[in-house]
Amino acid sequence: MPAENPTTDGLLPDILAPGLDVIFVGAAPSPAAAMAGHYYAGSRNRFWDLLYRAGFTPKRLDAEQDHEVLYYGIGLTAVYVDRISVANHLLPPPDESTLAALHRKLERFSPRVVCYNGKDVCRMCTGEENPPWGEMPEYLGRSIQFVAHSSSGRADRWGVERLELYCQLRQLVEDLRTASRP
Repeated sequence: MPAENPTTDGLLPDILAPGLDVIFVGAAPSPAAAMAGHYYAGSRNRFWDLLYRAGFTPKRLDAEQDHEVLYYGIGLTAVYVDRISVANHLLPPPDESTLAALHRKLERFSPRVVCYNGKDVCRMCTGEENPPWGEMPEYLGRSIQFVAHSSSGRADRWGVERLELYCQLRQLVEDLRTASRP
């Protein structure tokens, strides 16, 4: 599945294509990700392990293989593609044009699910003060919105709960695939 990269002027290009099951939305590239030129490249980031352990991928990918997520129905993007962040809570709230551009992009690609990588990211994107973990009641366009614990190593206190949410997300994707089959 070839990628369409609507954002190429940022630190990391979007990894997106039509017909995806889920697009993971992060806040901004970490210093390690920006330096490596790949999503979730920090040595303490658990993203790639979570994808594998939850059953999204048949093998554990490394950050250098980030474009391979497209083969598994997964896309990657960020709220801020043009800045580095060491912690989501240190980022300023996105302005209206940044949010509008993100929402247009997500609605254009219209995955089955938009998954926010942490509540901070969800707050940035939705304005929801206290979003629930897991499936949200409101859709973004035709996409279900879902909140997972951050994959950052700073969120390791959520280890078991974090994996459980990724497993719930995987089951949701499977259920949506089954429901859409003729």
